[in-house]
Amino acid sequence: MRRIAWVIVPIFLVGLLALAIFTARGPSASTAFTLAARDCFDIPTDAQVGDLPTIPCTQSHDAEAFVAAAIASGPVASDSDSPSAGGPVPYPGPDGIAQWVSANCDASTQQAFLAAGAPRGLAVGYFFPSADAWAQGERHVTCYLHLADGSKLSAPLDAASGSASPS
Repeated sequence: MRRIAWVIVPIFLVGLLALAIFTARGPSASTAFTLAARDCFDIPTDAQVGDLPTIPCTQSHDAEAFVAAAIASGPVASDSDSPSAGGPVPYPGPDGIAQWVSANCDASTQQAFLAAGAPRGLAVGYFFPSADAWAQGERHVTCYLHLADGSKLSAPLDAASGSASPS
């Protein structure tokens, strides 16, 4: 019985240690499709965005999401389908998504989001679904603000959190 305890106890302790490390990790797991307004993150360098860990906005980060919304709903249109009321929604393509971004992530939306002390030189970026992701039902678009010169931010940009400043 003691030999079993010598095996089980160390395995149990290693498991507890692994659990503690896993739950104490810094950034939380997220993707471009699960970001919410006020989430801060570093902008990925790849065109295909996979995991996108969020970072506390009080730490050094590249960007902060300010709009996160679904742009359309309904089933996907095939080449033979024609969109109709309640019918399939065709993929709008990058140009159609850019039009949506222009209308929904505009200067007035940005100003309503930004704190009074927000830095100058902010630019808008956005994540949108590819045609393949759209075909799987993904409609989430995230607009984010970042410094155009590539500098890091070190505080939240949103008005609800107070003043913002670059690092």
